[in-house]
Amino acid sequence: MKEQELNELFEGKKRAPKAPKQVFRLHRRLFLLVFAVAVLLQSVVFVNMRLGNYYQELNDNFKVLLTVDGETSNEELTQMGESLNQKEDILAVRLYSPQDALEVVRRQNPQLTEALLLMGKNKMPAYFELQLNYKAINNIRPFVDNLAAEYPTLVPHYNLQHARLLFYTGLCSKLLNLAVIFALLLFLAFMFLVEAYPSGQARAHYLGGAVSGVLAGVASCAFFAVLVYPTGFLVQAVSQFTTPGRQLLMLAFCGLFGWTLSKWQKF
Repeated sequence: MKEQELNELFEGKKRAPKAPKQVFRLHRRLFLLVFAVAVLLQSVVFVNMRLGNYYQELNDNFKVLLTVDGETSNEELTQMGESLNQKEDILAVRLYSPQDALEVVRRQNPQLTEALLLMGKNKMPAYFELQLNYKAINNIRPFVDNLAAEYPTLVPHYNLQHARLLFYTGLCSKLLNLAVIFALLLFLAFMFLVEAYPSGQARAHYLGGAVSGVLAGVASCAFFAVLVYPTGFLVQAVSQFTTPGRQLLMLAFCGLFGWTLSKWQKF
């Protein structure tokens, strides 16, 4: 009797249970998780693009004007322009004659031009327009003070609040880019650790996770399209917060993230 029980015990150990057959399927919980991450990434892309565009507009519109005080010959103005252009922190220098300056004012404010003409054409001085780099904008006050001391015949004019806003906007844009890059590196590290762990499951299960991730990325695009649609300018508005290249990278990331989560299976 005991021999029969031992034989049955050994036979039971030899019979390994059959693993359930893996079939292709989608994952609802995985889809919701990737969808939430994709919506957050779409929001970051939107903020990043708008912040970058805002910074570029501020940078294009910020100028330091150096008006010429008194009578100065054209040769002296040319020499001062060449000297300013050689400075490392000055990106571009442009000289406006009184006639050119009056034409610029005419385009921007015709009424002001009429008032200046009543005062006389000689009331409009020649001036230099400077475009500075990021370092000079950060130290705008000492930089301009040094220029005023070096060129006594030039009177500087600039908007200090504009310079500060430009500096902090650029700083926020750079910090946001660094934070996004760091977060993506953490995601890639997580994916690498999961993929490095051995697994004996069927690959159809992983394919379902990748498809779920891509669908979640497409759903995030549709979600933002629904948000933008009431404005009535869908194509123009979409081009303001994203690009086709960014969306393709987003879909690739969502598919890879879904593939990794389907292997991890800890959700």
